[in-house]
Parts: sequence; structure tokens; C-alpha cells
Amino acid sequence: MDAVIALSERVQTLEDNPEGRIYTAYRAIDQTLSLGYSNKIDAISEQLRERNFAMIASRRGTRREQRLLLLTLKEIGITSSYSENCFNASANTLRHLRHLGWPLGNLMKSANSTKTPKRFNPER
Repeated sequence: MDAVIALSERVQTLEDNPEGRIYTAYRAIDQTLSLGYSNKIDAISEQLRERNFAMIASRRGTRREQRLLLLTLKEIGITSSYSENCFNASANTLRHLRHLGWPLGNLMKSANSTKTPKRFNPER
């Protein structure tokens, strides 16, 4: 029953905010992930670029979904780096994000390889 309630809440929220997107951005300099939510993905993409992040992947989602992800990461012991939604792009973090259904785009290729490159190139 909890799953049905959670699904109906997600669908209702998506209907209320059809432009809402959850996203993953990556900064190669310090191998940092930014995990977030935005109603205006183009505007947030520009802000991220100004901070040297590259948008890796996004999909329709809700602010609630982002908050639940951040709480879950905290509960399993993955700590944020310099802000609440920024994390080191370690293989462990990527593995958990994949299991939690977070959009990772090309980051999954580097996480799945046996030899993870020191610096991820989002252009690949």
C-alpha cells in the first residue's frame, strides 16, 4: 500500500509541475557531482556552467524525489562535499545513485568499467 501511495503522490506532483526535472551535473576539476531539481532546467544549466559543471543527465522528476535522495544518501553514509547537493563522484556513490534510479547518463559507463578513469569526460 505504501508503494501505491508513493506512486500516486509522485504522479500528482508531476502533473502539478510538468516542467520539473531532476538532474546530475559533473565537474571534472575536483570530480564533484551536483544532484538537483529545477523547474527551469535551461536556467540551472547556465548557472552550473558558470561553476564549471557539465550537465550529464536529467529526467522528469519532483523536488520531493530530490529531497528523498539526499536523505537516503545521508542515511547510507554518503556525505556531501561542500554543499548539501554536491558529492564526490566515487564509484561507491555512483553505484548507489544507479540503484536509486537517479539519472546518470554517461557517468554509468565510467562507473561500470573495471578501470574507472581518473577524470570523467562528459563529451564521450
